[in-house]
Amino acid sequence: MRHDHELQSQKWPQAGAIEFNNVKMKYREGADYVLKGVTFKARPGEKIGCVGRTGAGKSSIIQALFRMVEIEKENSDSCIKIDGVDTQTVGLHLLRDNISIIPQIPVVFSGTIRRNLDPLDHYTDAELWEVLNEVRLKEYVENIEGQLRADMSNSASMFSVGQKQLICLARAILKKSKIVVLDEATANVDTQTDNFIQQKIMERFANCTVFTIAHRLSTIANYDKVLVLDHGQVVEFDSPYKLLVNNESDKFITNKLGHFASMVLNTGQRASYNIYKKAKAKHDQQQHLNNTGNGVISTTA
Repeated sequence: MRHDHELQSQKWPQAGAIEFNNVKMKYREGADYVLKGVTFKARPGEKIGCVGRTGAGKSSIIQALFRMVEIEKENSDSCIKIDGVDTQTVGLHLLRDNISIIPQIPVVFSGTIRRNLDPLDHYTDAELWEVLNEVRLKEYVENIEGQLRADMSNSASMFSVGQKQLICLARAILKKSKIVVLDEATANVDTQTDNFIQQKIMERFANCTVFTIAHRLSTIANYDKVLVLDHGQVVEFDSPYKLLVNNESDKFITNKLGHFASMVLNTGQRASYNIYKKAKAKHDQQQHLNNTGNGVISTTA
């Protein structure tokens, strides 16, 4: 095992680059592979959306990243690296402590609201109130008896699903991780809350690497790249706009045989056009940055 103290002293990871190289994974001996040689790179600060039909391997990517299931090491080139460090050489606590996740079903601990926001007691009450204000929960918590010290054990009656998801978002904002994972985090919330969470992520995690398993395709239309999985393999990986068109001058979706484009077209005429518009706007913005020499992704927090 690599010395975790050494990595901690270097404040690893500083940039947030993720590299999957020929990653194979199965859930038990004798079972079929759920990831079959997955290879892709996320540069520091990139926003990557991951899509695919049920069983494509989306959740398996997250399981592999967090080492909830270990990947196969039959080939020496099979690895997952964060900032160039093979994650299998890193202690589980250090690895998982440095990746924030906002899950599909919000994780709420027993205990107080304070403990849910700050399980390791790293932050002051003032910092907690500040982050609650940022996720639009400050006024709500102020009106609960006990406020930050209120017990969340009966959270079902205290908070809606959307509000619990905002608690998870607040937790991630406080942690300031360089890598943030969203596992269909907005699948069970209304469109307004979804839009708010996406806006906050773009705002607060602008210099972080964000990996999102997408429920609504519109939420990743303005991401840097889309990773399309099918039966445990990468079938497409490029910017949303490039996956939607055959030529970069096309004014509507023309790559109708593409995996991502087919998924987008299945959302209906109006929704697919809105996704196209968001993808095109992101593409044009990136082209402008590249042309003005400002297209370098920042790696500083």
